[in-house]
Amino acid sequence: MTGPDDSDIVDIIAELAPIWLPGCVVDPAERTVEVGWGRGSLQMSAVVSVGEIVDRCLQLPRARWAEQIEAWLRAVVAEGELATDEHRFGDVAERQRALLVQRGWSARTAGPVADALIPFGDHFEVVVFIRTGSELRRLTVVRRSMLGLGDPDVPSPVQLSLQEIADIEPLEQNGISVLRRDGDPLVSMAVVDRDNLLPQASIGAGVLIGVPRLSTIAYCPADAGQARADALAAWVADSYRGAADQCSPDLFWLQGDLMVQVPVTLATPPAAVLPAALKPQPRRTWLRHLFGR
Repeated sequence: MTGPDDSDIVDIIAELAPIWLPGCVVDPAERTVEVGWGRGSLQMSAVVSVGEIVDRCLQLPRARWAEQIEAWLRAVVAEGELATDEHRFGDVAERQRALLVQRGWSARTAGPVADALIPFGDHFEVVVFIRTGSELRRLTVVRRSMLGLGDPDVPSPVQLSLQEIADIEPLEQNGISVLRRDGDPLVSMAVVDRDNLLPQASIGAGVLIGVPRLSTIAYCPADAGQARADALAAWVADSYRGAADQCSPDLFWLQGDLMVQVPVTLATPPAAVLPAALKPQPRRTWLRHLFGR
């Protein structure tokens, strides 16, 4: 028995979309839908690929397709209205920003339209936003297309964000280095630009690092020993607890392009479970070596 064909979903969109949104036009051959929005004489429209909602429906029972399609279509219209509004605040391309968040954050918090994401390893993801006034608005795949932000000559949201935090200097606190700027959620992006903002990550054993808040990064030398690692784990836990801009309560071993999660116990105070490569190795004298001790 074969599963549903994606053309079945496109057919349902073509049948029901004009009922939900009068004036909406679906092109099954091109797999697109044209939606409109506006007020009074100001009317606008956009042609959007249905690929995203087709892929989502293929992962769900057929009985849920209609509600998912309707929610997606109405969200696309809302995205168009938001895209129109964003132009009032100046050059949208220059107002792009990127935030490093814990992996899965977007999937847990996104609406019917998928966020614009940039892959970043196994533990974090980079989500793109638009700075609109004092607000950071999540950028969706649909709105990125409407605004033309996927074009090759558009500034990179990652580089725009890194430019804003390029002047941050680490502060030393009891053997722990801290990058922090209160109220600035871009600070976590320092992990992306570790060559410039975290050069210690490429020296020797690298660093143990925590990103408890979007506005805060803490780290110490990875081979600084158990006591320092435990102190970092406790500092990260305290910083994460109750923060409005929480990112991750975990520790990671960052060495060049390698990032490995370091388990932390739930004890009070917490303790880092260091991998064998970071534990001090006992010195063996030639005599002990000779007798196998």
